[in-house]
Amino acid sequence: MSENKDVKDTEQEAAVVNKDGHKLTEAEKKRQAAFDLKEKELLAKGYERHDLTITLLKANIIGVLLTLPFIAAFTAAYYFWNGGMGIRSLLNDSPVMYFVSLVIVFVSMIPLAVIHEFIHGSSWALGAENGTKDMEYGFQKETLTPYCYCRSPLTKPMYIFGSLMPMMTLGVLVGIISVFAGNLVIWAIAVLQTMGGAGDILVSAMLICYKTKGKDVVLLDHPNECGLVIFEKEK
Repeated sequence: MSENKDVKDTEQEAAVVNKDGHKLTEAEKKRQAAFDLKEKELLAKGYERHDLTITLLKANIIGVLLTLPFIAAFTAAYYFWNGGMGIRSLLNDSPVMYFVSLVIVFVSMIPLAVIHEFIHGSSWALGAENGTKDMEYGFQKETLTPYCYCRSPLTKPMYIFGSLMPMMTLGVLVGIISVFAGNLVIWAIAVLQTMGGAGDILVSAMLICYKTKGKDVVLLDHPNECGLVIFEKEK
């Protein structure tokens, strides 16, 4: 009896921990419960489930590699447009100005992380059933990061659009601005924000490569992991 109880407790504990070992919060448990109801409905209609999720480790390695071509492009443009990176002139500044520049770069990551998630939400809302009402925002204490979750199904193009918008605007677009501004601080911010879209670009690449032609497809944001779940059936 005691052994059965231990097994049951282990199963219950496993049910509240995701693949990254993150223990689900109450908000994530509620999202999981709502997701499970939608999944049950879709499976009853003949849909099959396929997960397209990634771990934080994979996002931080493979995802970052996928951002490098974008960083290389606006960095090369910055270098040739401005006759160099301007690092020497920055180092020749007073220690105070050098310190201020570093503070600006790293402090900017806090509000931009929040803006990153709101860009996800405002972009996905364009294709969500109830618009912005289907967007849920929160903050994960373990990783000290804000998040955005979409409650309603999205089309494949809309999911990719909403996933990539933060990286393209806060990263690539700001990188292009740094080229014409000739400002190394803006360039550094652009590099960090582009790399901040590592998970988004990796999930988008996985979704682009996933063949859904000729099938009825429903895409749902995963309730507690990085990525999404595809439900599909033959038309």
